[in-house]
Order: sequence, then structure tokens, then C-alpha cells
Amino acid sequence: MSVTFIRSTPEQLTEELAIINSNPDYNLLSHGKAVLTAGELQEEHLQAQQLGAERKLIMQDDTPIGIVELLPLYPQDGYPWLGLFMINGSKRRSGYGVLAWQAVEQMLLQRGIHELRLAVIAENEPAHAFWKKQQFHYVKPSVNHTGLNVIIYEKQLDIPILS
Repeated sequence: MSVTFIRSTPEQLTEELAIINSNPDYNLLSHGKAVLTAGELQEEHLQAQQLGAERKLIMQDDTPIGIVELLPLYPQDGYPWLGLFMINGSKRRSGYGVLAWQAVEQMLLQRGIHELRLAVIAENEPAHAFWKKQQFHYVKPSVNHTGLNVIIYEKQLDIPILS
């Protein structure tokens, strides 16, 4: 079982929307409703592009199973950030999240990125547990750009030891 990444384009909007809407609990926390529209997703893309973020689909074979959005340099603090990391709800709790994260981490290391920050909505307990298992460490509480209370985490990415 391995994953690859392809650059997200407007042509993949339907696939992205299916992944996002397969996670209604997250949508409720982040947007106050279970299902997002194509227009709302397009607006998220536009905001991410304005910050310089890269959005990719996480692929298993030819099937999109997730979304990752990377911001190589957040202008407000000078850190690289993970803006979004989402696995299709039908694939959750089956190892795909860990597998996809490991692939993202390797991609970041290949780019010379050795530390990463992310923010988790304060009430999103499954996400807190996931990122702590991936060795992310608490930095501080904050409020995100939409006014939600979040917890900021950070990780020093490890350079793998080749044996």
C-alpha cells in the first residue's frame, strides 16, 4: 500500500468535494455545517493560493483518497505550515492517514523542510490524537483566520536513518 501526490487543479474539484464532504464532523467544527458547496471549496482554494499554498490530492493507485495543503512559508511567523490534511472518511482508521502523513513528511524532507507547524481546531479530539501520535508537540493556543479556537502544534522532521 503506497500513496502518491498530484497537484490539485479545478478539474479535481468534484473529487476534493467528495473527500471533504465524507468528513461531516470536521465540516461542522470548521464551517458550522456538515456539507460544503463547490463555491465554498473554490473560495478556500483562492485563499490558499493567495498565501502561496500548494494543494495536492493524495492518491492510492488512481484513486484520490485525501487532500494535503502545504504552505512552505507562512508570512506571519516564517514557518512552513500544513494547512489541510484530510483522508476520505471511508478510509479513516485503516492506516491511510499514517501512510499518507509519512509520504508527506518524506516529500518535505526532500524539499529541505525540517520543521512544520499545523493548527487543530480545539474541539477536534480525533485530530489532536492523530497528530500527537505523529510526534507533533504543543506550541500554544491561538485563533485562526476564521475566528476558531485552535491549538498550534510543531514537529521537527526527522532525517531517516538508512540501514
